[in-house]
Amino acid sequence: MAERPKKRQRIELSLETKVKLIQEFDSNPQSKQKDLALKFKIGKQTVSDIIKRKQHYLQLYDANISGERKRITNGKFENLNGLLHQWFNQARSKTLPISGPILKEKALQFAEQLGIADFKASDGWLTSWKTRFNIKQFKVSGESAGVNHDVVDDYKERLLTIIGDFDSKDIFNCDETGLFFRALPDKTLSYKSQAAKGGKISKERLTVLLCCSSMGEKLKPLVIGKAQNPRCFKNINKDTLPVTWTANRKAWMTSQLFNDWLQQLNRQMRQQRRKILLFIDNAPSHGQDLSVSNVTVKFLPANTTSVLQPLDQGIIKAFKARYRKYLMRSLISRMEDCASVTELCKAITVLDAVNWINAAWKETQQTTIAKCFMMCGFPVTSEQESDDENDDNIPLATLLATISSEVPVAELLISITIFPQRTRMRVTGKLN
Repeated sequence: MAERPKKRQRIELSLETKVKLIQEFDSNPQSKQKDLALKFKIGKQTVSDIIKRKQHYLQLYDANISGERKRITNGKFENLNGLLHQWFNQARSKTLPISGPILKEKALQFAEQLGIADFKASDGWLTSWKTRFNIKQFKVSGESAGVNHDVVDDYKERLLTIIGDFDSKDIFNCDETGLFFRALPDKTLSYKSQAAKGGKISKERLTVLLCCSSMGEKLKPLVIGKAQNPRCFKNINKDTLPVTWTANRKAWMTSQLFNDWLQQLNRQMRQQRRKILLFIDNAPSHGQDLSVSNVTVKFLPANTTSVLQPLDQGIIKAFKARYRKYLMRSLISRMEDCASVTELCKAITVLDAVNWINAAWKETQQTTIAKCFMMCGFPVTSEQESDDENDDNIPLATLLATISSEVPVAELLISITIFPQRTRMRVTGKLN
């Protein structure tokens, strides 16, 4: 009895390998498909099928499809998938946010137009569609998509002319930011068998105005709250606070508050016999007619602050990271004495926040500030050129050093795992 020939092992080609085969065929059209089959260890019919569908594979490759080894099939809804992919590209070219529910709804519309009655926009179909076209979900952040780069380039070219004879130490930028000063982390570790319950997240906010020079000089922060005299300020002279405190009903910046701050800054510069150049954004709360003797105010072009304002390039982010460090230290030290999340939040006072704001601002590195100015096109000086520093690197040892030695180690570990996202800690060993 004749021995049956061994069945050739099935080989699945990756998309990248298929593209290489197509490129070899295009570079030498006279080459035989048999030779390509032997080289890539596949059948002649497979080579023929790949060449016939070369436009399809090249389009997938150009669309940044992952080159992992996987079989690419036509799919039951190939036309629908292709139309949805084209629509997706058009929408993203306009920087429109596209979510899963939007894709499902649009897919159902395409199915109706194509007369596909059995199509269901299920989660499984959506996952397969995103995998096929190498699409992932990202959080939309920042305002950079709305920036006119021609305006940015033109402004950077004119920046030296705008600065004129001002020294780097006299070039300042100010901006305000909202600070949820009692906000607990919104994520936690928990046992798989238990629900991750939590309390209501505090949204009590302060507005903090920060001002610094291109050389790293930092002025006293302006903090805006909701009460002129919070209960925690009892028996405290507000003039002795490490920040300038003011208030209004919504804790927002207003044109009157900004003008008062600018007048105070002008008096300070006049006493120092300095004249400075202050760059600000064109927010309505900053007003328009800001003429003072020792502070020359320049407005940044509209819709460009995400790339032209130094404080937005990482200074505020570094400041908030350091504020969170102080907040987390306080939370860990107070956990034993609080019975609930609400009680833990209320234990944090405005006076605590004021002191942490001051400490976080003082610890923000001068080199970080200088580099953010440089990123926005401001002139570089020899003093500003230094090694990179990580303002958000808060080591575990630093945090542990602030905890009282009376806290049991086991409880300390539990406390740390409750807040992993904000403190950015990684515990790899055991504490004894």
